[in-house]
Amino acid sequence: MSLTSPTGHRDTLHMPMASPAFFRMVDVMRITALSRATLYRRIAEGKFPPPVHLGGRACGWAPAALQAWIDDPEGYVVAGPTKHLGSAQMGGRP
Repeated sequence: MSLTSPTGHRDTLHMPMASPAFFRMVDVMRITALSRATLYRRIAEGKFPPPVHLGGRACGWAPAALQAWIDDPEGYVVAGPTKHLGSAQMGGRP
């Protein structure tokens, strides 16, 4: 699976979709088919890419980080130390 639009289609009515700069939580849950709780648990375990703080209460995931997880979900390990945002900062309950 890839986050980019399929290639090789000869449909002239549709423009190729541009990938967003960041995917929000609802997008990540749809793409991965994982629940919010499972995503946060995997982030804490280092088995899913952590979100990027976008400002205020907003955070999101870079397409490249999600694609790395999609390419190898079982073998994915966060490279280097991560700064995990607490649940209060992520919009969860304190």
